[in-house]
Amino acid sequence: MGDTGQAPRTERLLGIIELQNAIAAAGMNGDEVMRFVADRAAPLTNAQGATVELLEGDDIVCRAAGGTTKQHLGLRLSGKTSLGGRAVAERKPLRSDDGAAVAVPLLHGEYAVGSLGISGGSFTDEDIETLKLLAPVISIALHRTRSYPRPPKDNTHDALTGLLNRRAFEERADVELARRTRYGQSFSLALLDLDGFNTANDRFGEAAGDELLRNIATILNTHTRVMDASFRLGGDEFAILMPGTAIEGAKTFTERCRQYIRDAKLCEGTVTASFGVVEAAEKETLAQLTERADSALREDKRTSRPA
Repeated sequence: MGDTGQAPRTERLLGIIELQNAIAAAGMNGDEVMRFVADRAAPLTNAQGATVELLEGDDIVCRAAGGTTKQHLGLRLSGKTSLGGRAVAERKPLRSDDGAAVAVPLLHGEYAVGSLGISGGSFTDEDIETLKLLAPVISIALHRTRSYPRPPKDNTHDALTGLLNRRAFEERADVELARRTRYGQSFSLALLDLDGFNTANDRFGEAAGDELLRNIATILNTHTRVMDASFRLGGDEFAILMPGTAIEGAKTFTERCRQYIRDAKLCEGTVTASFGVVEAAEKETLAQLTERADSALREDKRTSRPA
């Protein structure tokens, strides 16, 4: 009788240890940690989905999601009435009234940064204990990022979205091109441009435009692999480098990404995305690669424009 449930508990602890080791080995930043934990929290607790929500003023915003909750990315809720917001305010785990959702606060000392939640299940006290063990993994990573921010003159990251910038893109792309030439390793490039962004920016205001760009960054960070790299090249232009990915795989990914952006209904659904996707050719220069991607982007805009 005393051994009942011991194996699942041991398996969960091993899963959490493996998760922590993977994070340490990959040197993940705060955003990557949130994505990674959200992906792993659902299977560890037999939940259908998991979310990481961060406090932003009086609201709490979904910044990472796994399982069936990926459509919640960017969702902004009241910090006073939502389950995650109340868990933060009360500094303790909370269950929803129907028992189908649980939220635990992300705390680091006296600081509260958000909540980790699971949904789509009938959750036990052991599930809550699992979340309580996972929560510090996120809060420590986020606290470290906030306590020791990058220098103001960071020349590799975009200040608004946190994505890598154009300079970092050129450096990384040159590395991948050299690897392509030397080892024959395939990689693909996708350029992303937002359709309707300028009009939405005028209509909804610059603050809404900035929030939209941050939401795009969240979508890219959530759905790309750890080995991939996402960049904001400037304005509403983004790029994704996908090492080891041939053209068909890259096109499949960008179509899914297009749908994620459409489903997010950015600025009331007035902003969508176009993509230019190419696979690097042997001995191709960066200028040649980006020109082909630009051409593919223009073609995508032309063919996807409503008649």
